[in-house]
Amino acid sequence: MKKTIIKELFWFVMSALIALILAFVFLGLLNLTSSEQTMNSFEKLFTIQLYIVGWIVSFITIYIFRIVIKGIIKFL
Repeated sequence: MKKTIIKELFWFVMSALIALILAFVFLGLLNLTSSEQTMNSFEKLFTIQLYIVGWIVSFITIYIFRIVIKGIIKFL
């Protein structure tokens, strides 16, 4: 039981770290630009919200892929 908990905790941390990277990729693909040289507070808030959404979506997607792959391996 202890081994399973440690394994799941490891996957949770790894998924969170990979999701951070994928969230940056997500923002990079959106190619957000501002009409001014510096972003105003609304644009900063919008960018942070998009980053958080990108992180959540990436995290959930990583876990879904992990579950599907684990299921396929157990099925075969």
